[in-house]
Amino acid sequence: MRLKSVYVSQYKNLKDFTLSLDAASFIDVFVGKNGSGKSNLFEALIEIFRHLDQLGLPTNEIAFDYRLNYEINGQDTEIEWKADRLRINKDEDRKTLGQTPFPDNVLIYYSGHNNTVSDLVGDYEAKFRNRIKAADLEDSRRFIGIGQEYKALLLAILLVQPEDGRAHTFIRQKLGIERLGIAKPGTEEASESVLKIDLKRPDYARGSEKEKYDVDPLESESRYWRPIGITKDFLDILGSCGWSNTKDLTVTEGYLPNEDRYVLYLSIVKLQGIFAEKWQELFRQFDNLKTLGMLDAISVPLRLTSGLEGNVGHFSDGQFQSVYIYSIVELFKDRNCLVLLDEPDAFLHPEWQFDFLRQVFGITDTTHTNNHVLMSSHSAATLLPLAEQRISFFKIENSIVSCSKRTKKEIIHELSDSFIQYSEDESKLLIDNVIRSSQRPILFVEGPSDVSILNAAFRKLYPQEDIPILIQDAFDRGFIKILLSRNEIFKTYPDKQFFALFDFDDAYDDWRSLGGEHQITDISQGLCRKLPGKNAHAFLLPVPDNALKAQVWDETNPNEKIRPNPYLGIEHLFWGVDGLADWFRTDEKTGNISFKGDKYKVKFAKDIVPSLDAACFEVFRPMFDLIRLKCNTVAISDLTSQTT
Repeated sequence: MRLKSVYVSQYKNLKDFTLSLDAASFIDVFVGKNGSGKSNLFEALIEIFRHLDQLGLPTNEIAFDYRLNYEINGQDTEIEWKADRLRINKDEDRKTLGQTPFPDNVLIYYSGHNNTVSDLVGDYEAKFRNRIKAADLEDSRRFIGIGQEYKALLLAILLVQPEDGRAHTFIRQKLGIERLGIAKPGTEEASESVLKIDLKRPDYARGSEKEKYDVDPLESESRYWRPIGITKDFLDILGSCGWSNTKDLTVTEGYLPNEDRYVLYLSIVKLQGIFAEKWQELFRQFDNLKTLGMLDAISVPLRLTSGLEGNVGHFSDGQFQSVYIYSIVELFKDRNCLVLLDEPDAFLHPEWQFDFLRQVFGITDTTHTNNHVLMSSHSAATLLPLAEQRISFFKIENSIVSCSKRTKKEIIHELSDSFIQYSEDESKLLIDNVIRSSQRPILFVEGPSDVSILNAAFRKLYPQEDIPILIQDAFDRGFIKILLSRNEIFKTYPDKQFFALFDFDDAYDDWRSLGGEHQITDISQGLCRKLPGKNAHAFLLPVPDNALKAQVWDETNPNEKIRPNPYLGIEHLFWGVDGLADWFRTDEKTGNISFKGDKYKVKFAKDIVPSLDAACFEVFRPMFDLIRLKCNTVAISDLTSQTT
């Protein structure tokens, strides 16, 4: 299942709203300020798919027109609802979906802050609950809303799977589970692995006809409050999976008439024999019991690596939050599903946020998955592992909601006014990931436009060479200073070589505070220092010998030549190039030559700079020559030590 595009005529603040998605993406992430339309998009999608699922029902209505384009099993489908008429591909005036490919499930995770989403799901569940007692297997509900009340069920289904399976292994490692089974009193032994289920009187067996469904221990047909259809079939299967209890253990199980409930202990081995490779079906069956109001509790007795005996209640919501998305994707990977995740990472520690999606990518075969995941997020750390093309930004301009692909840096800049920002912890997580994944020395710079400009500069200056360094956006000058002034990364990566480039503005004080031995003292070549006791060099931007020099340098100053409040950014190095005059202006108050504006930096770096002649980049050559020299020195040293 891949959702390719959606059009909404008007739903809340979505007016004539069109969203196009990369059909190859396993996951698309949406960010934006409060009220920008992210949750409204999810609500509209739920309404659209609910409307299509219930075509033909007399109470089925929808308050807006829409158009969908999606692909299932290689087949594209376009569905349009306009003026109360349905069109599927080129077939007009359809009344039903017929054989049209359609998602098997729409899975919705909601963290509880969006009441509209929970109300939409609750309304669907209520209608489904009325007929499930006698439902056929095909009637298992298409819409499944998953919140924290699913914690126990999701964990149980994954732990029931074979111990050598990737799902079981992942959960054991993630949650620190040593073994399964009930501890035998006074010993270190444990029973066989079991699944404990508590069943209560279901909703259909309450009310004025309650006595009709009472359980009579002498009448087998009354077991489990007289279910029928797939509900009865499933409960009969569970009844055949009783565990092989030993005389060393005494547990309360079976029907408890004084409490009108059942306690079942099931053999996990027997369940594996029946539901092998059908774990999604097992989940759906238990979910049906939950929807009926019959499943009161489910757990797998276990021992933690800490030595404590426990169950799902021992895991915090924070610990388990990152398991939700993995559980959903893993259990439904063989079905064509649209998965809507409404801020599932909202309350996670930054380290868990960073691992949140990476774990899913690592353990799920995303190239073959049938799931398309749409997720909203406020977390910078969650965004870090994602490719740029997977992030969409919601924004309101002139009361119109738009959604477009933006770079991570741009998104964080847009949202940083008290809504989302890189914390130091989050930044460190990304930098650590970059260092570990790159074999090359690293040059840290202050922003994404610096990365684009310097990569273009090296290609122009050394067209026959591969760039020997990885140029990495380190978010801002303050973070580069913190990174290089501490010993943490140098202890962790003692053989790694680091470089940093600071703008010649307020960042001058950060550069100077790092100290070290001067390597380049000519400002036209870019001042450079070797940091004391560290495998690192820090550069300042080179200063052209033109009018810009006066913005950083005061030749008349008898002490330090740097003028107060120096002002030179990387874009300034292209001032004076033919055809670029419109990108610069003179500040009326200070007289300084300034770049057009921060919001134009990425466009300038990506669209304009690469088209310039190689001569425009000569100002960077001294810095690159020193970097090339240092990189070659390290390479020769490594080669010599290996030969020796």
